Amino acid sequence: MTIVTLLLLILLGILGISSWLKSRQPNAGANLAKLEQFEGWIGLVGLIWGIVMLLQWLQGLEAIRYFPGVMIVGLVMILVVVALSLILSMPVLRSLFGANNFTTKLAEFSGKLMPYKVGLGFACLVLAIYLLTTLSPRAF
Repeated sequence: MTIVTLLLLILLGILGISSWLKSRQPNAGANLAKLEQFEGWIGLVGLIWGIVMLLQWLQGLEAIRYFPGVMIVGLVMILVVVALSLILSMPVLRSLFGANNFTTKLAEFSGKLMPYKVGLGFACLVLAIYLLTTLSPRAF
């Protein structure tokens, strides 16, 4: 499960900073375009995975007494994944569920998060590095 989270953090991070990467390295646009064509679906998977992680985090909430730092970092990771995934998945969500009150509210919230897309992308990459450094070899 940790491997899926790690891969998702890396994918979401790259998609989050893709506009920044293109402005710094115009040559990267062709390679990023291959990944960007799936950003809505990757965002949807990230959104679902973030909700699953949140439910697991809530289930282990009593551990905050013993591991407060790890639990707070875990919550931050979940919130970053859900926020960036919501931004990326809005087109797919609208195509799946149509235009209704719920998707309109989600689109409004996603619009408020949009200015933070690059920051959330960098946060995903930093959290991926954190996850890599704290993993035990048995996780692989």
